[in-house]
Amino acid sequence: MKKNLLSIVILGTITFSSLILPITADAETYTDKIEDAKQTENLNQNKIDAADQKINGLSAEKNNTQIQLETINKTISINKEKSQKLVGEIEKSQDEMVTLKIDIESLEKKIEKRNEQLDKQARTVQTNGDTQNYIEFVIEAESLVDVIGRVDVINQMVTANKTLVEEQVQDQKLVVKKKVETEQTIVQQNALAAQLENTQSSFEKQLLEKEVVVSQLASEMSLVQEDKDAFLIQKVAAEQAVLDYTTAQADVEKAVRVAFEQQKEEETRVSIEVIMTETVVTAEQNTAAEAQTSSRSSSSNQESNAIESVTQPSVNEVASTPAPTPVQVKKPTPVQVKKPAPTLAPSTGGTSLGSMQSAIDRSLASVTKKKYLWGGDTLEGGFDCSGFTQYVLRSAGVSIPRVASVQYSDSKKVSSPKAGDLVFFSIGGGTVDHVGIVTGGGGFVGSQSSTGVAYTSYTSGYWANRVVGFGRY
Repeated sequence: MKKNLLSIVILGTITFSSLILPITADAETYTDKIEDAKQTENLNQNKIDAADQKINGLSAEKNNTQIQLETINKTISINKEKSQKLVGEIEKSQDEMVTLKIDIESLEKKIEKRNEQLDKQARTVQTNGDTQNYIEFVIEAESLVDVIGRVDVINQMVTANKTLVEEQVQDQKLVVKKKVETEQTIVQQNALAAQLENTQSSFEKQLLEKEVVVSQLASEMSLVQEDKDAFLIQKVAAEQAVLDYTTAQADVEKAVRVAFEQQKEEETRVSIEVIMTETVVTAEQNTAAEAQTSSRSSSSNQESNAIESVTQPSVNEVASTPAPTPVQVKKPTPVQVKKPAPTLAPSTGGTSLGSMQSAIDRSLASVTKKKYLWGGDTLEGGFDCSGFTQYVLRSAGVSIPRVASVQYSDSKKVSSPKAGDLVFFSIGGGTVDHVGIVTGGGGFVGSQSSTGVAYTSYTSGYWANRVVGFGRY
């Protein structure tokens, strides 16, 4: 009978244990999932921190470049003031050159008249013998006073001729001097124009380079920010997964506690029933022994019936005890992060040399003899060298940079130039600071500070030793 009671206790324990074990396994599974989600969260946080660090570095670099841009802009403003001063010097040199040309023309006219007068006197001397005439003029004097007067007249005539010759020599020397000054003024104007071109080219190049750096930094910061935003989304998803798994684990742990409590209560109830049953059996046995009225077989039957009547309800009660219901936990869904689409690069084109030459010819007809103006690039105001070439090629449908040095660097270099190609010069040395358009036969047309828009040669004269090379667009 005790064996039967022990079997009942073991059966109840096994029944409840079989219900608790799956719940405990679920709790351990959620612990692993929570750990994985936390690792994902930490990984994304590390990526976010790295992105923040990179953004801060790019931001500092961008700010530094922005400061450099401001410095360059200030320097450009200062150089614009200097350029205006240089423009004033060019205009002054142009006025001086005009004055020198007028002076030279006036001197040449005086020299020409004196030459005529001196030639006339020379012919008179050769024909009439002026020396003999002077002697006769003195001898024919009627008195000493008349002699003195006639000698004085002769001295004045000789002095006048001598003065005329001296003035002629001085004016001829002055003409030579002024021509040299004019040539020096032209060279000085070209040097000033080249200096302005170099200044403009240098700072525009620096400005463009810094603007490109700022643009690249801004683009890189944008990409890093996009990555950071994606990491933030993934981190939020991981945090939500941790929360969901933690909630699910709490539900499972609660279910385990309830199941253990139910098991403990059931084990206690079964133990009490076993004790009560054993007490009843013991009492009946004592009563049967004391009476000793029944036979041993009858007593045994009664004892068996009593045990069966007590044991059967206990088994039924154990079987009828309800089992705990497993808890259903909703699993979190992963978050999909959309990646940015790639961008396409632009394409480039070109213009035929023949069509460009026709357009250049039409443009040149309208701009020839226009005055030189530093910084000018319009038909109304005038042109500097690179403004002129840009204007003419733009009329042909070709876009080129503004300054001579960049026009040279961006062009296709050619060794056998054709009409319509660009010819580049270096006046100051070390860099390209003048440009013109090839016209053929060793000639080019350009806006020079001394002549304005005019035709000249690059194979002889001033420009021959200053050619850097040729370019084509």
